Amino acid sequence: MDQFGTLFFNAILTLFALFAAAPIVLNTVATFGVQKRFAQAMIEEGIISKEDVQRIQPKKQLAGVIISLLVVGALLFVSWRSAPFGLICFAVGFVLGLLKFMKVTQFNSLTVQQFQRTYQDCYDEKKLRRYVEKIF
Repeated sequence: MDQFGTLFFNAILTLFALFAAAPIVLNTVATFGVQKRFAQAMIEEGIISKEDVQRIQPKKQLAGVIISLLVVGALLFVSWRSAPFGLICFAVGFVLGLLKFMKVTQFNSLTVQQFQRTYQDCYDEKKLRRYVEKIF
């Protein structure tokens, strides 16, 4: 029964690394990369003001870094305590998650959805819709 518990724990650790830790880290990376470039393009198109981006973007970046560090740190601590299989399960889940959710860091329709969530009440919806139709 003890071996089943260890197997179950490592399976949960792998799934959490795959479906939680990797997307959180990639979303934080995207905040500094593609989402920042997209916000700059939206400023140039007149869809959002520069002041709104300067007010919201740093807060989102800071929150993403803090949350990413907490999640990855906690997972590393737990997997270190259950080494060697815990570290292996974490690494496998995390790498597979990075590969699976890599599209978050690329310019696509997901970038537009994240922009809409981040700047909910700040952007011109009609101009954004025209821009999205033109680009995509």
